[in-house]
Amino acid sequence: MICKLSDKQLVAGIKIKVKEEKLIVAEVLNYLEEIDKRKVFVDYGTPSLFKFCTRILKYSDAEAAIRVKTIRAIKVAPIIKQKIQDGSLNLTTAASIDSFFKNNRDQNKDKIVEKVCGRSTTEVKNILNSLSKNPPPRELKITLPEHLLKKLEKVGLDFDDCSELEVIECLIDKYIEQIEHDKAKRTSTKQSKNQRYIPREVRESVDKRANNRCEGFSPITGKRCTSRVNLQYDHQHPISLGGDSSAQNIRKLCFGCNQRAAVKAIGAEKMMQRGSATLSPGVEYYLEKTDIGLQYSFIPPGN
Repeated sequence: MICKLSDKQLVAGIKIKVKEEKLIVAEVLNYLEEIDKRKVFVDYGTPSLFKFCTRILKYSDAEAAIRVKTIRAIKVAPIIKQKIQDGSLNLTTAASIDSFFKNNRDQNKDKIVEKVCGRSTTEVKNILNSLSKNPPPRELKITLPEHLLKKLEKVGLDFDDCSELEVIECLIDKYIEQIEHDKAKRTSTKQSKNQRYIPREVRESVDKRANNRCEGFSPITGKRCTSRVNLQYDHQHPISLGGDSSAQNIRKLCFGCNQRAAVKAIGAEKMMQRGSATLSPGVEYYLEKTDIGLQYSFIPPGN
């Protein structure tokens, strides 16, 4: 039993366990990386890797966010995985590197990783700030008054388990979609020669059927996908295989379901070769405790 160990044995034991822990973390990242590559999370009724981590793996929002960011960082700097495994880099630092890479794509990735290895969180922040060549991405913070929160709560009843910010994004998307439809009605009705072109009347029919929600179904749960953001038109039967752009062949899928369908059709490796097997471009929101209470944080769009 641990209580019977000497002080030296106790410290020696914890050092061994910490090494084992780091190896396990690296292995978990390997699993998540492969799950993301194949888009397996879609089969479990989750539209993104982040949602898979929170709903299926039961990570907290912050724990899931830091792992998703780490995987993104590994995609552009594979050396990060090795550094995490040998203990010279932790997940918090890897997540910080991901944010830095998004805003400084022309930097030497491996050199940046080497500079922050073994550094404290404060040191990492200072190093990355000193090396950044671009201003941080624009971020707008809004505090909603109580009467708007109540209205949002009523609207949110029709949006399943979406967060307040996802509901807002859905409403904005719907408004933009309506503007584009109205604009299309005022333009020429001349048909495009592009086989992949989806006529306006077909898009309207599909939109009405989908009701601003992904039409993908989980083969594991048998339930329809709950995602209402990043919706895209998809040809169920590809044009290249004789499919057409009729309402019967067009469906509306979220980014995750669309990517999963493509992986099943052509394979994960070909998707990676095309550079199209990426994390969802949409923003993932999660609640985070701060000194001033609860506030929403976000995972920026993927690479």
